Amino acid sequence: MAAGLGDDRRRPARRRRLRRFDPAVSVEHSLDVGDVGEVWTSLVAATTERTPFTLGYLGTVASSGEPRVRAVILRAVDERRGVVAFATDSRTAKIGELSLDARAALTFYDPDRDVQLRLDGRAEIVTDTVVRREIWEGLAAGSKRLYDTPEVPGTRLADGVSDGLGTGDGAAFERFAWVRVTVDAIDAVDLSGAEHIRCRHTRGVDSWASERLVP
Repeated sequence: MAAGLGDDRRRPARRRRLRRFDPAVSVEHSLDVGDVGEVWTSLVAATTERTPFTLGYLGTVASSGEPRVRAVILRAVDERRGVVAFATDSRTAKIGELSLDARAALTFYDPDRDVQLRLDGRAEIVTDTVVRREIWEGLAAGSKRLYDTPEVPGTRLADGVSDGLGTGDGAAFERFAWVRVTVDAIDAVDLSGAEHIRCRHTRGVDSWASERLVP
């Protein structure tokens, strides 16, 4: 798996100038959405340096049947196995939802290349302590501190409480969750040219089957 693992807590928003769409712009620098290998390479790159695909949006199904979507940071990609991974607090709603229904979808968008990727698959919440510990030890101290708070994410912050005082590395590690998503299909859309291109890549026994779709 790629290096640079961490958490999916909120990061400072970056101002981005809106880019005016110009269908005459050459697409030679865009991503070839019909090449599944190139798609995976772009995802791997997002774990080694900051790219538009570093930030994705995870879709899950709540126990009530309602959809839930939130941002996550892509932390690791195993191109050979077709697996992507992210970290989160074990007390978040997404962990409970994935425990009940492993179906998950991850959407990524690159505004510079006008490319959208949607990954459909099944999530696994890793319980192997050795694996979790190895990933945990690779985190920066600042990332570890994000888990070192007794307050549960998504609950009301009590009066007089700031962001919570740390409770120790042991407690922080117990709150650290590592989630792997085995990708079953990739829907890739290139909107950079006058002619939009959409392809679907479906997992097979030992390879990916690709087909062109109507955008």
